Amino acid sequence: MPHHHPPAVAWEQARKNLHAAGLTCTAGTDVETLPPKAAIGRYTADDLYSLMDVPHYDSSAMDGYAVSGTPPWLLVTPEYPDDERVNIHRLTVAIEPGQATPILTGGLLPRGAQAIVREENTTLNTVGGITTVTMASGHIPPANGADIRRTGSELPAGRLLVERGTLITARLAAFLGMNGFDEIPVLAPVTARCAFTGNEVITIGVPEAGQVRDAFGGFLEATLATQGCAALPSARLADTGHDFTTFLNTSHAQVLIFTGGSSTSGVDMVRKTLAEAQATYLFESVQVRPGHPALAARLADGRIVLGLPGNPLAAYTALYSYLPPLLAGMRGLPLPPLDTAEIAQDIPALTASSQQRLIPALVRECRAHPLPRRASYMLSGLSKATHLLVADASGHTAGDRVPLLPVF
Repeated sequence: MPHHHPPAVAWEQARKNLHAAGLTCTAGTDVETLPPKAAIGRYTADDLYSLMDVPHYDSSAMDGYAVSGTPPWLLVTPEYPDDERVNIHRLTVAIEPGQATPILTGGLLPRGAQAIVREENTTLNTVGGITTVTMASGHIPPANGADIRRTGSELPAGRLLVERGTLITARLAAFLGMNGFDEIPVLAPVTARCAFTGNEVITIGVPEAGQVRDAFGGFLEATLATQGCAALPSARLADTGHDFTTFLNTSHAQVLIFTGGSSTSGVDMVRKTLAEAQATYLFESVQVRPGHPALAARLADGRIVLGLPGNPLAAYTALYSYLPPLLAGMRGLPLPPLDTAEIAQDIPALTASSQQRLIPALVRECRAHPLPRRASYMLSGLSKATHLLVADASGHTAGDRVPLLPVF
């Protein structure tokens, strides 16, 4: 069977095509409401504003004494309950100039307090049942306002906290919970299903000659989860048009991703099956290395098919290149911009080629260090990478600024 050689699109154009296709999908904008912990890994469906001043009351930044005036300070204490479950951070007694009262970190600032003196900087003296607080040797009295957390000093109520379309990490969820959010509006996850092809692939054990160990099953699904997708059970397909047709006809996910079978080799059945399904190509190949044979298509019912090359590095670079633009479009968000960094070493030009290159790189101290072992079948370089460096065919000189594609 003769090979089919479709025209290749530029790498950035392929990303734009998928983003535009995503914008025509509406399911990615459905909204759910979840508690902060359950919202981790999802994307915010609305702009979120601070529900209160942060901090929301004047408090102490240290364990010690709230004081007024100059030392020595007469120690006055609130009446502490015997019940240890009582929140003593709220127990205060008003003080006047020349007085001090004990306070814990986060404790409510007593009325009349001008500063906090740290416990380790003080000395207590008790004479005749009266206790005074003085500064320990070598320490000076605190300035007014010292070690006091003022209301709203971090954020005022009503301040924008996060914009719509922000990925909710564990630390962001903690911040929103601390801000008083019991529920967060999030975008419903985009559903995706993976299919893995290749009769030569084994899933357990050390491969023999003519075999390769699976580099995708379970790993692609975990990667999808980091992008707010719900991965449906994956399928392993034989290299037959029947299996691929069955996968298309029985998969109800919004995005269908398969590995292998995207090249123009005559033994690959994917293009024939997509033609029979009357799919519309978004692109059939891309001017990039690795990952030239990646493809994307829209089925008649609106589902998106993303075909990744069979070589591991090529497949993952294609996934990092094209999935985020598609998901951004489906969520009604702009195409994510790329960061840039200076490269730490020269990158030679490609001879007789106009293809861009995606090079695993480690970004350290604001410089991108290209990693070795980056052929399309290799994963050792990518396993250590923080980004993919987007290099032009004409090459680069150390110190040039180049785009960076994040890996996830």
